[in-house]
Amino acid sequence: MSSIYIPGHGEMSFDEARIDRAVREYDERLFFARNADTWDWCVYVKMPRPEPAYPVIGFGQELPPVDEVMRRVYRADAHKHGFQIYDEIMESQEKYKQKFRDAADEASEESAEVVEHFLRQHGKSPVIKEFINYDVPKGGEASDAG
Repeated sequence: MSSIYIPGHGEMSFDEARIDRAVREYDERLFFARNADTWDWCVYVKMPRPEPAYPVIGFGQELPPVDEVMRRVYRADAHKHGFQIYDEIMESQEKYKQKFRDAADEASEESAEVVEHFLRQHGKSPVIKEFINYDVPKGGEASDAG
C-alpha cells in the first residue's frame, strides 16, 4: 500500500488522503481520520477551541470508497440540505401514518360489514328508513288549503 506524508496529519495512504481531501473540499470544518479509541474510520467536525474534533459519521474499520463517504456526508449535512432532509422525513412520516390510516379504514369497513350481517340475520336493517311528509307543516296537521 502506497502512502504519503502530509504535514499535520502524518503518514496517510493515497486512498485515505483522497477521501480526506474530498471531505475537506466539501466543508472546511470536516476531515477524515481513524478514531484512536475504536480504530473506525470517521468523518470529524472541528469544534471551536479548546474542544477536540468530534466524530460525526463512522464507517467501520475498513477504509470505505470515497463515493460512499461523500454520499453519507452529503446526506447528513443538515446545514446545507436541511430543508430537503426535512421534506424526506415528513414524506416518510406521512407514508408511515397513511399505512395505519389505511389499516384503520379497512378495520372499520370490516366491522361495519359484521354489524350489518348481524342485523340482517335478526330481521333488522342498518339503514334508517324514515320518510318525511313534506305536506304536513311543522307542528301541525296537513291542511287542504293550498
